[in-house]
Amino acid sequence: MNIYNPELIKGPEMSERTFADHNECRIFVNRIAQSDVVNEKYEFGFGTPDGTLFRGGCYNGEEYNRIFNKEES
Repeated sequence: MNIYNPELIKGPEMSERTFADHNECRIFVNRIAQSDVVNEKYEFGFGTPDGTLFRGGCYNGEEYNRIFNKEES
């Protein structure tokens, strides 16, 4: 999720970049954040100097569908 204004959350969105695995995604996100922000579940949250907040995770297609496209019972 990319949050410019906490009242107007934009997301979830997928990265335009595809990664070979969770670890490659972790390395990329940590490099962008300039800090170790990805946890053991490959999820992250960080802010940038311009005030943009990022919250999300390194998910494969199955994980993404399970988390964001939950089927209603």
